[in-house]
Amino acid sequence: MDLYVEVCGNMAGPTMVFIHGGGLSSWMWAQQFAYFKDYHCLAPDLPEHGKSINAGQISLRDGAQQIARLIELQAHGGKAFVIGHSLGAKILVELLNLRPELVSRAVVASALCRPVPSLKLLHKPIVYRLTHSMLQARWIAELSIKQFALPDKNLNNKAIREFQVRTADSYYRIYDQLYQNLTLPSTLAAVNVPTLVVAGAQEMKAMRTSVADMVQLMPQAIGILLKNGQHNYPWVMADKFNALVDAWITNKPIDNDWVLKL
Repeated sequence: MDLYVEVCGNMAGPTMVFIHGGGLSSWMWAQQFAYFKDYHCLAPDLPEHGKSINAGQISLRDGAQQIARLIELQAHGGKAFVIGHSLGAKILVELLNLRPELVSRAVVASALCRPVPSLKLLHKPIVYRLTHSMLQARWIAELSIKQFALPDKNLNNKAIREFQVRTADSYYRIYDQLYQNLTLPSTLAAVNVPTLVVAGAQEMKAMRTSVADMVQLMPQAIGILLKNGQHNYPWVMADKFNALVDAWITNKPIDNDWVLKL
């Protein structure tokens, strides 16, 4: 397949697939790789991201089809636990809709499925051209990356390099996939994959409401809000997020001390 795939962990263990968010790449899962070292971990760089920056244009449907192919080719038994964050969570929703038989259990983390008028107002090609031009200045890139609160300098440097290499058109296409696909397919009602739908309790209302929407639609979905969580919780709150994912994929009780159930 055309995508770069980070492979790590126990090559004989159960397969876990991690799908990164928009603007980042497989390295965002570094703390998950360390925690889930007993699993066979696969983390692709999506098109227009990371080492797949030249692997075609990003789209939710194509991304889901590429993840499906990855599972078919490399996952043990042709099935995997799949975790997606933000844009990656949207691709996971599409995968569940298209090829649910490939997913043992899913964690959909911060998939925006409700419109946000204020964000859409800024979603114009000229805004991305201006942003891209500004990011070429190292100090502006460093200032911008602070909002992600990445856990170490090495990841900050990786993010900055990728921000500066990506084109303005690429930025527009990435976020266009988020903003033009804000409805859930009704066919998800027939998907019986156990699915944990997560958002941070401090994320915007539309993100939190999206959790409830998915839970209402999918017969085996459970929704939670992670206490004090913002959009960057997979790495800022990695200990809690990892324990949450671990509990879900092993079908164990979830620690209610830091989770707000819907």
